[in-house]
Amino acid sequence: MNSIYDYPAYYEVAFSFRDIRREVDTLERCMSLFSRIPVHTMLELGCGPAPHMPELMRRGYEYIGIDLNQKMLDFASARAVHAGFSPTLLRRDMVQFTLARQVDFVFILLGSLYAANAAELSSHFESVAATLRPGGIYFLDWCVQFTRSSEDSGSWEIKQNQLRVKTSYTRRAIDAADHIFEEVIRLKVNDGDNELELEERNTKRAIYPQEFLFLTETMGLFEFMGWRNNWNLDEPLDERGAIPHDKRIERPIVVIRRI
Repeated sequence: MNSIYDYPAYYEVAFSFRDIRREVDTLERCMSLFSRIPVHTMLELGCGPAPHMPELMRRGYEYIGIDLNQKMLDFASARAVHAGFSPTLLRRDMVQFTLARQVDFVFILLGSLYAANAAELSSHFESVAATLRPGGIYFLDWCVQFTRSSEDSGSWEIKQNQLRVKTSYTRRAIDAADHIFEEVIRLKVNDGDNELELEERNTKRAIYPQEFLFLTETMGLFEFMGWRNNWNLDEPLDERGAIPHDKRIERPIVVIRRI
C-alpha cells in the first residue's frame, strides 16, 4: 500500500483540524514565559509539509525544517515559494542529526518523535541539545504518553470541496515490557472520481512522564519547565502528568529548556 508521507497534500488535509495561527500564538507565549534567549531561528523536527512555516516567517522568524521524506520537503518548498519565503529545508534523521549552526527554539508536533528504542531516544535528545543554544526551548507536542493503555484507536473525516479524507489511527503493543508499540495511520481518500488508500506503519517507543523526567535529569542537558494539556499553557498537568478525573488529556505539550 502507498505511504501517506508520499502524498503530502492529502496528509495535510487529514491533519487540517489544527488552528495554525492559534498554535503559533502558543509557541510565542511559550518563548516569552520560558526562553532565556531572544528567538530568531526556529527548527521544526519531522516538519512534513510545514504548515506552520508561512505563519512563523510572516512573524519574522527564520525557519529550518528537517524531515526524512523528500516528497514532504518538496511540498513544503513549493509552499514557501508560493508564499514568497525562503526557509531552510533539509533531509535529516531526527534520531541523529547536526546543523551548520545552532538555533534558538526547537519544536516537534503531532507525536512525530520516532525513536524505536532507548538508545535512539537518547541520541535524539543529544542531537537536539547540540543544535539548541543554551537557554533555548524544546517544545514537544503529543510526544509523552500520559495513559498506560497499550491499545488505542480513533478516526475522523475532513472534507474540502470535492475532496474527502477519512483518517484512522491504531496503536498496539509489540513489547509491553520495553514500551514498544506499532502505530498505524490509514487515509481513505476520495478526490472526486478517484479513490486511494494510503497507510503508514511505524514502530515507536512510548515515553511515560516519570521516564521523561528521569531522562532529562540524568542526561543533564535540559531542565524541565512543565507540561500542559491541549496546547493550553493555563492548563497544567501535575508532576506525574495527572489532571482532574473530569478532564481528558488531549494533545499534551511538554516544555524543556537547554541548560
